[in-house]
Amino acid sequence: MSRRAGVKFWLLFSLCLCLPAALLIPIPAAAQEEAKSSANVLLIYDSLALDTPAAGNVETLQRLLLSLGMTVRTIASDAYEPGMAGESRKLITVCNTEDLCSSIAHEADGYTGDWLHIGPNPPNALRGKLALQTETASRQSLKLSVGGLSEDHVFVDHLALIREGQGETFGQMTSSEGTFDAPFGIKAGGYAYVPYFEPGNLSEMALAYVLRSWLGIEASAQSYLLIRDVTPFIDLDRLEALSEQLYDAGIPFLVSVSPLFNNTDYPAMKRYMAALQTVQSYNGSVLVNVPPPTSAGQDHTVLKEQMDGFLNHLAEAGIAPLGMTGEVKRAQEKAGREAGFAFSGTTVLFPNEAAFPFQSETVLPFASSPYSLPADVLLQISREDKIWPAFPVDMAVTLDWSEIDVRQEEVIPSVAGSWLPFADFKSGEHSLSSSLHKAESLQGALLLDGKSADLQDRSNPAEDALQLQPPAQKESFQLLFSVQSRVLIVLIVTTLMLFAVFLTVGYRFYKRKYYKSGGSL
Repeated sequence: MSRRAGVKFWLLFSLCLCLPAALLIPIPAAAQEEAKSSANVLLIYDSLALDTPAAGNVETLQRLLLSLGMTVRTIASDAYEPGMAGESRKLITVCNTEDLCSSIAHEADGYTGDWLHIGPNPPNALRGKLALQTETASRQSLKLSVGGLSEDHVFVDHLALIREGQGETFGQMTSSEGTFDAPFGIKAGGYAYVPYFEPGNLSEMALAYVLRSWLGIEASAQSYLLIRDVTPFIDLDRLEALSEQLYDAGIPFLVSVSPLFNNTDYPAMKRYMAALQTVQSYNGSVLVNVPPPTSAGQDHTVLKEQMDGFLNHLAEAGIAPLGMTGEVKRAQEKAGREAGFAFSGTTVLFPNEAAFPFQSETVLPFASSPYSLPADVLLQISREDKIWPAFPVDMAVTLDWSEIDVRQEEVIPSVAGSWLPFADFKSGEHSLSSSLHKAESLQGALLLDGKSADLQDRSNPAEDALQLQPPAQKESFQLLFSVQSRVLIVLIVTTLMLFAVFLTVGYRFYKRKYYKSGGSL
């Protein structure tokens, strides 16, 4: 080999050694921060619109963003500090009070990232980017339509309308009187505008379509049926019957179950476990609900220990929960989130039952968080075809047990006949880990500590235990009486033997005494 060829060989050999090392060089911290912040959304609102039809729209928007995998920081406009908007790649401003809209525009003036404005009076920056021309209307009855879905008779007291704009439009808002027909939303590049949003009607779904496009989400979405408020104190026989009905109708479902922290050795707890085993055997998936802060106190360490104990109890009964549920305020608190939701990356967030001040802390998304929407809100929506269009976000269609308990004969047929494409939750990858056990789903299989948790062929051991308890108690009484009888028999026999001994001794003593006295028998 010539010297030049040898040099080439060693250069090639050195290059081969360096390539793997180059691949292992860590990404600079600045680049990591940029990638991390690219998913960040700063949400600024002027008011919570309490006691108005728009009440709850800020919280609903936050839940939508978390379901779409976004990291969200929510602050009021009066708490905004200069430079906050520049820390996020995306900005959403919500104007619920027209008089306060100017303060939002002033605070975010000069922002150069992606910007979505919801409500009246879009900032001048968006007007210029979208070539917007708007007007207002009062006391209108609307028909909302988007993506093949529509809803009539949506009443609005005050409404902003898009008269002209340049960009991709979403949905339509049509006056019932035919006085206007305007887009629900518009987007061009990283700028978007939605003039109207109130939770509880189709605008909730329509906004999700806008967010999906604005955030660049491309993954397909699934929908699931979720039954809420399952506790040990409901009619568990009806729960088992409902599970069988859904199974016979070919509808996979989830149940959100309330934990029980005390008296876990009582028969009621064993009956609860037996009912959940039945749910699981009928292709139901179990999620565990985290109590709201008011009912669990403020000691998060105690709550985490209690939740861990209940999860272990479920696993020991052969039940494999795949995630958690809870009110969104639990996710907004750092300590509360760690106490309640740390066991699983799968969580369904419900609206807060009571008013709760938003935390300025950044709320991180979960690995999987289907958006919860009540079934009555979804079923009031009309569709062009029998088959539902693709939803913009993974969705958990919820039924409250209180509603099912009263109208089970009506609710189940309406859900079964709705043609909603309910997916099997176990077809996705979900996992939950307690201190002693791990439950997971993988390609439709339900696993508990690495073994199949299918109860289809099992004979319901918890139920059998319940049925065997009275005979066991009866047997214990029989054993007790048997022991008592034996003791009495021994005492009687002993007494008789002693009596015989005394009789014999007495007879001999009397006989000897009689002979000594010279008598005869």
